[in-house]
Amino acid sequence: MHSLNILLFAFAATSYAFPGMGSTTLEVRKDHNGTQSNGGDSTKRACNQIQKLTHLTELAANQTKLDELVAKGKMNATEVDELKNKAAEASTKLQTMESNTTLTSECAVIDAEKKTVQECKKMKKLQKLANLASNTTALDAMVAKKQLNSTQVDKLKEKIQGAQTKLQTMSSNTTLTDFCAQRKQDKSGADTEASSTDSAGAAGSATAEQTSTNGAGGLSMSSASINYVLYPAAAAAFFLIL
Repeated sequence: MHSLNILLFAFAATSYAFPGMGSTTLEVRKDHNGTQSNGGDSTKRACNQIQKLTHLTELAANQTKLDELVAKGKMNATEVDELKNKAAEASTKLQTMESNTTLTSECAVIDAEKKTVQECKKMKKLQKLANLASNTTALDAMVAKKQLNSTQVDKLKEKIQGAQTKLQTMSSNTTLTDFCAQRKQDKSGADTEASSTDSAGAAGSATAEQTSTNGAGGLSMSSASINYVLYPAAAAAFFLIL
């Protein structure tokens, strides 16, 4: 009977040390970074090459322009001959590249988009200049900063007026304004997404650090639990021997 009481005591101590045998499963999250294809870059490079070859052949065929460059001292006769020789080689390569209808179609789209983007940037600059017409404070500040004289101020005002006219003409193109507005929205969305990704990364690091701390605490608790088991069990064994 005495031995039975001791065994019950040891079992109770063990149950106290391990109140539950259920194990906790940690959910591991893995972030998969998306990859972006670089296929479009090779197409853009080919389109840029076509554009350069086209400019070269057009310049070599423009004798008036060549004579003007020679007259200004920007080229001499030898350089003109070298240019024409290179243009002859470029013409052959250009014909080969332009025979690829798929490439030329893609280049047409890329070139059109590139030109439209430039138009958007031009509109933005014109808008800043046109705003000076109704903002005398900003206009005076610009005049003071650049130290413009009266003649230069008059020229600036002419530019402002010209900017207003050009801006009005460009703004009447709804296709252009819609494209510029969409591009601005997409760029803003991309910036917001990048900011959110950075914030999420910082939060993830903090969570990982906290999890590591909790894990260390769990190890310490396990060591303490072992002591609760070993001591009562050892005591029970000792009394059984007696």
